[in-house]
This record gives sequence, structure tokens and C-alpha cells, in this order.
Amino acid sequence: MDVAGLVVAGISALGTLVQAYYARRDDQRQVKASTIKKAKARASVPLKTGTKVLSQVIDDTLLKAMNATLSRHQQALVRAFEDQNITESQRAIKVEEARAAICQTLQQIKHFNNQTLPTRRLEKLWESNRCH
Repeated sequence: MDVAGLVVAGISALGTLVQAYYARRDDQRQVKASTIKKAKARASVPLKTGTKVLSQVIDDTLLKAMNATLSRHQQALVRAFEDQNITESQRAIKVEEARAAICQTLQQIKHFNNQTLPTRRLEKLWESNRCH
């Protein structure tokens, strides 16, 4: 199993869900079921770009822990989007927790990779999630 690829896919999928929430929040619309389905599919298929660098600089044990964290946040966010009984403020909290998990994971990658992210996709996720 390509754990590094799953980490990159997990970051990307979680980023998609966070961005979908913010795009729809202003119009007070729900995140589309098709967006949720695509994010779930994306997270389950390892991405190739940037994974070689990750697997070289980050131990598999840490990559597995990162992937587990991303997966937990994705599942919590999907539940928050699908649960009609959850309040908007509760949903916003889950989105912010997911955004923070993205930033934390990207920060860890930067830490082990000489303070750089290995792909443009990850750099864009850093920027779009206001990581610092």
C-alpha cells in the first residue's frame, strides 16, 4: 500500500470538502452529495505526484498516523454535511477542525522536507486553507 500517496490524497480530499463548504455557505446551500462522493473516492486512491519525496523523508509509521488523522476528519466532516439535525455552528466547527488538520499535516510535511512542500497541489492547499 502506498501510504504516502494516501496521505496526499487524503489532504486533497479533505481540502475539497472544506472548499465546498465555504463555496456553498454564503448561499446557505448544502454541500452536494456528488462532491462528498468524489472526495471519498479521491481519499481512497493513492496519488502519485509528490509521494516519492514524502516516502523518502517521512517514516511509514508517521505517514500512517497522518493518514488516520485525515481519515477521521474526513469522516466527521461527511457526517456533519449529511446530518440534517446538526446546527450550522456545529458544522462550521467540524470544517474548521478539518482545515486545521490539513494545515497540521502540511506543516509536518514541511518540517521533514526542508520547509518546502513537494508539489504545487500541496502548496495551493497550504494557501487556500490559510496555513501559516
